Amino acid sequence: MKKKLTVLALCSTALLTACGQKQGTPAAVGDVPQVKSPAGWTQVNREGWPEAVPREGLAKGLTLPIERYLVSYADEITFLEGRGNAEIKCMRALGFHDWRTEKLGDNPPSSGSSSNMERRYGLTIRSEAETTGYRDLSESTGSASELAGQETSQAVIALKGKQNDRAVQALEGKSVPEGGCIGESRRQVPSPDITLAEELSGQSFTASQETSEVKAAMAAWSACMKERGYQVATVWDAANLTDSASSSTSDAERKAALAEIDCKQKTDLVAIWFKAERKIQETLIAKHQDALGKARANTVAGLTAARQVTAATR
Repeated sequence: MKKKLTVLALCSTALLTACGQKQGTPAAVGDVPQVKSPAGWTQVNREGWPEAVPREGLAKGLTLPIERYLVSYADEITFLEGRGNAEIKCMRALGFHDWRTEKLGDNPPSSGSSSNMERRYGLTIRSEAETTGYRDLSESTGSASELAGQETSQAVIALKGKQNDRAVQALEGKSVPEGGCIGESRRQVPSPDITLAEELSGQSFTASQETSEVKAAMAAWSACMKERGYQVATVWDAANLTDSASSSTSDAERKAALAEIDCKQKTDLVAIWFKAERKIQETLIAKHQDALGKARANTVAGLTAARQVTAATR
């Protein structure tokens, strides 16, 4: 069974929706310096973040062409930080002087890339297989917001710009922007324009599994696993070897995960799969060159706007 790619959820709830230079070298997002948040504004924990390009394992140094049109985890946080600061500034202007937003960066994902390269082709890092097996311990179960108490009825009106589904234009003599402070934050920091790039990423991932070279490498990997006592046709079948009912990783799961890594090394599955998908993506990118270029320009503009909003907070 082919596994449908689970793309790193970079367009989070706070970003809500993504928006709809020629191909070559897109504008460099990193040219705009990062800005630390002053006290009282949106806070960001920047420790322990994953690298955008894997530094270890079988996927070390691998990055797919479509990545230049997506956003990394660091980019996502930049958008959210800008949105948060725009929201705080707006709420303060409406009289909510102690308004805060959620702290960002406390629960980073295991991969810093939109393509989730560390696990795009199944397990690739031996140290993870040895300790956690198939489990991704970066996944957060979530917790109740510490800020829920600040959302009074008046604050919600200011946030959404509505009361009983009717637009509110003023609150206690102060003008409320259209859509409230949430609407204002979205206007100031537009969402990343990555819809097309995400679609192409999913298409290439699915198509790559149908190529003759990947099928052959997967068959060789399956035969290697059989020699070690595991009847699995694909790496996705291997991932089902984990005991989902258990909260801890068993020795049996670690053993299976290590066998997967060893067989991938023996058959060169990850490198073959990556090469096949890269070729597919290059074709897709060439076909959608103009649309991707425009989308990237929109994303870069949004990142720049987010950083400018953060830089202007005082």
